[in-house]
Amino acid sequence: MTKRLQIDYIKVRDVKFGEKTSLDKGVLTVNKEDLLKEAASDLFGSLDIQLVRPGENCRILGLHDVMQPRCKADHPEESYPGIWGKLAPAGEGRTVALKGVVVSDIYYAKCNVKYYMDMGGPCAKYSNFSRHFHVCIDATPGEGVSDASYAEALKRASLSVNVFLAKLAIGLEPDETEVFERKPVPAEKKLPKVAYLVTHMASHDTWNFLYYGQSALNFLPIVVQPTEILDGAMIWRYWEPNYFLQNEVYIKELMKRHGKDLEFVGVVFDNNVMKIDGKDTMSMISATLCKDTLGADCVMLNKSGMGHCQLDSALAFNWCQKLGMTAALNLSAVSNYEPGDMLVIADPKVDAVINSGRNWDLDHPKVDRLVGEKANVPCLLGLDPRGPFKHTTNFCYQGIWSQLGDCYVTTDSDIPREGTNND
Repeated sequence: MTKRLQIDYIKVRDVKFGEKTSLDKGVLTVNKEDLLKEAASDLFGSLDIQLVRPGENCRILGLHDVMQPRCKADHPEESYPGIWGKLAPAGEGRTVALKGVVVSDIYYAKCNVKYYMDMGGPCAKYSNFSRHFHVCIDATPGEGVSDASYAEALKRASLSVNVFLAKLAIGLEPDETEVFERKPVPAEKKLPKVAYLVTHMASHDTWNFLYYGQSALNFLPIVVQPTEILDGAMIWRYWEPNYFLQNEVYIKELMKRHGKDLEFVGVVFDNNVMKIDGKDTMSMISATLCKDTLGADCVMLNKSGMGHCQLDSALAFNWCQKLGMTAALNLSAVSNYEPGDMLVIADPKVDAVINSGRNWDLDHPKVDRLVGEKANVPCLLGLDPRGPFKHTTNFCYQGIWSQLGDCYVTTDSDIPREGTNND
């Protein structure tokens, strides 16, 4: 039994502060006090809400999450179930979403991976997120608050604002609708059965994901419904933009092609672990689920994570091949100027690889405005974050970082860049 998910999008063409929070004819007006109330936590030392426009001469520092405002149309209290909302199965029914605006949060606790991005200027085109209006939650941890408690409070604040804004779209006529459903495929069509196997990093508390609110640490590989992922059942905890889960391009593509040139049989989540014997075991279990539980002929492999997950993916690739399934592996940012300079694997048996992106060395000009000015960004140590400086797109919300995100050239290409011809 598969689930039917309908997502209705309302396009947002302008965002501004005002006396009353409302959404009218594509203009989102937010009362700042409303948002501060939604995001408030005793664990914060300070809290501010800032708005940033596409094309603005602004650099956002310390970004740790970017999310599209979404909620369940009939039961908003069940949005992001088990994580923020009331526990209920996700991935079915109707969800409403705001398109063209995101909720972003700035992270002040110690962490070796923090991002920045330019909203305007020559570097903005290397990020799909520069196309969006940003509602930034700028909250510092209170004195004596642990990093884990602060991060949990920040995530809850972000999701509270997320649902608060999305609820404005309930009852409005959608500008666009997507429907995701895997209907049975007649046997006589004889389409290849394709599974999607993704390794997600859940190696320790900060690099981890939640599934219906449960920490993935020590999870065994599991089979999940594709629509659950698009609908908030899974949330990366601290370090990746959850926008890429809400708009998971590989799941969307496989769903759209289901019944046409392939039969999409489902998704397997493989859990990244640190030791090689554990990696091999997880990979074998995952491949076995694809073969014996889902009945796959072919497996598309992907990952969310860095070098460790490259190794997990390569091992899973080999197990898929051993079990008689054709496999293809996506790797992004595998090289800059010399082949393989960002690869940690060199396995001739991994012979079907999609290189979905690369990094670029960019000259960042001086900007007029910094958001999150006091947030340290380790990759910018020794540099003036206001600019000018030169830096690679790695560790930025620019170029390709999340393996699950599409290339910045195509992601959100239907949203025009302000001040350009959408080039």
